[in-house]
Amino acid sequence: MSPRVSQLSVRRGWWLLALVLIAAYFLYFFRAGDYPLLDPDEPVYGQVAREMASGGDWLTPHYQGQPWFDKPPLFYWLSAASTELLGPTELAARLPSAVLAVVLVGLVFLLAAREYGARTGALAAAVLATCLQQIILARAAVTDITFVVCLTASLYFYLRWVTAEGRGRWAAAILCGVMAGLGALAKGPVAPLLLAGTFFLHLAFTRRLGWLLRPEVAAAVLAALAVGLPWFLLMYRLHGDLFVQGFLVANNIQRFLQPEHAEVTGAWYSYFLNVPTLLVMFFPWSVFVPQAVTRAWREGETARLCLVWAAVVFVFFSLSKTQLVTYIFPVYPAAAVLVALLWRTAAQGEARAQRGLRRALVGAALFGVLLVILGPSQVVRKMPELQGAVMVLAGWLALGPLVAWGLARRRAPRLAAAAVAVVVSMVLFTGWLLSVIMPVASLWYSTKPMAEAAAAYPGARQVSFHYHRPSLIYYFDDRLAHTDDPAVANTLLAYPEPVVMICQDFDLGRLDLSRSTIVAQSGRLRLLVNGAARRMP
Repeated sequence: MSPRVSQLSVRRGWWLLALVLIAAYFLYFFRAGDYPLLDPDEPVYGQVAREMASGGDWLTPHYQGQPWFDKPPLFYWLSAASTELLGPTELAARLPSAVLAVVLVGLVFLLAAREYGARTGALAAAVLATCLQQIILARAAVTDITFVVCLTASLYFYLRWVTAEGRGRWAAAILCGVMAGLGALAKGPVAPLLLAGTFFLHLAFTRRLGWLLRPEVAAAVLAALAVGLPWFLLMYRLHGDLFVQGFLVANNIQRFLQPEHAEVTGAWYSYFLNVPTLLVMFFPWSVFVPQAVTRAWREGETARLCLVWAAVVFVFFSLSKTQLVTYIFPVYPAAAVLVALLWRTAAQGEARAQRGLRRALVGAALFGVLLVILGPSQVVRKMPELQGAVMVLAGWLALGPLVAWGLARRRAPRLAAAAVAVVVSMVLFTGWLLSVIMPVASLWYSTKPMAEAAAAYPGARQVSFHYHRPSLIYYFDDRLAHTDDPAVANTLLAYPEPVVMICQDFDLGRLDLSRSTIVAQSGRLRLLVNGAARRMP
């Protein structure tokens, strides 16, 4: 390859990355503050950040004024800083995830481009940017994007350490340790555990275990401890056994050893639940993973590291008794690199890789069609008004792979255009999701409309009957009382003072509706007011 052609390829790669980042802006930031924080997780993280930003303790996270050790503080710090800047809004709560999602896309570009060039890096970035779970988590006020950014950055600097020489090796090792320490501050000891296991196995498989005795490894460990350990020691000093039991035992050890949702996980088949999770959440690119994995070991240093990392994370969280769909999200940056390498090989003319791509694209299109058929049946019972919209939404998922298959099956395959078709379909999917689906779906997963309706009755006592969700705390700002007793609820509705009450539609039969009036509804929720509230000016 001539220097001129090489420079042209690099320049095109950077232009492709710029286009990916523009698409990422639309995927992650567009209308990010237009819908409420959704139960069950977003209002909890939003409330902790709001309490921190409103003059609370920035060292110990608090929820409703009590120490909250569900997660370490890194995401809370970022969200609280955003709340200080923008106020307690939905955009402020989600902004750290959106910004860090773009950072993660850039890290995947660097991870792939270091060995395989800018064009492959841009394709890997596009794969990650447009997979389903990346889009979902980038728009959610949860810790997962923050955690995976730290892990992926640590992997990148480890790769730099393995391939660097001289002083560069020291800098790479120390930065690897710093990011591992930040990973511990994002989600706990699972971060250094996964990273250490991956590094050990990678060095073992590549016959370099002796590198663990190098002095820069000790520097990396010290850097990780210096960044990650002080907060944990301080929490133990301040809260003692409350911190140990609340964080280390309940939210780490017990989650791994005991199923948190026994009706879903804990059975023998739960060890295999991450297979369908990967298929759905890494869609539309998940269909290429099997072929990408089988050829990864011979694709170079980066591919081997990505393969080991993906295997360690996947196996670890498959063994966990508690399994959530977000647990294997750390696999996806590595999977994006491996999928991009498969497309790169096919673009270079390898017939076997091209056949594999075509078969996978047919599978993706068929899976999308299956979602068109089955998707509405899953929502029609709860949100029948979305039946047609969900069919269109699933159609966008099927359209990209179908068009890409048509482009890839030509005698001279147009693989670059095929990849663009898949990316564009995911952008259209996101636009439809935000413009048509979310305005309706959010009514079923947030109590913000109820809080806005209740605000029309200032000074009225606010009560929730037989309904407990975190968004009640976030949107009613601790002004809400709760009762599960119908007798108490009916007594409140008979009060001479104004009362507004939230309940679900199927609980209306347990209330004395002769003493109340339904003034608002949202999803299954109803807002009732008593006679005194109706007479308010």
